[in-house]
Amino acid sequence: MVRKQWCLFICLALLGCGHKTIDTEAARKLSDEFMSDWISHRADAAFDKMEPEFDKTVNRSDFASQLEKLSQYCGWPQDSELKDVMSGYKVYGDGHTNPTRKFIYAANTNQFAKGQCYFSVEVAPSGKSVRVTSFGPLKVTSGNPYP
Repeated sequence: MVRKQWCLFICLALLGCGHKTIDTEAARKLSDEFMSDWISHRADAAFDKMEPEFDKTVNRSDFASQLEKLSQYCGWPQDSELKDVMSGYKVYGDGHTNPTRKFIYAANTNQFAKGQCYFSVEVAPSGKSVRVTSFGPLKVTSGNPYP
């Protein structure tokens, strides 16, 4: 009986090792700053908040034009109002996972009134801090998920 308990304890300890958590306050602060950079057309500042894996897919020199192109979908955000926070996990190409917090913002844009487009910013742990792992516009096709 003692042997089984000891084995269970070791297994639980090993499973807990390397388990990452995310500082929700730090994630919210970073997400708010990222949205502020997006609203203010500060592409370089926004790029600096991305996780290191991001520069493997997008070059810094291309980021401003890619952000501009992405913003054509819903328009450029003019303001932001946090509407929702979701917890999840991101699975990377090499198989490792990271916990995430996804922040959903309502925004007026240069094309639509608030409530027609939302913007998500997903944040994950990176080293000893948190970084943006993904972001993008979300267009409402029917109804309003956050009236």
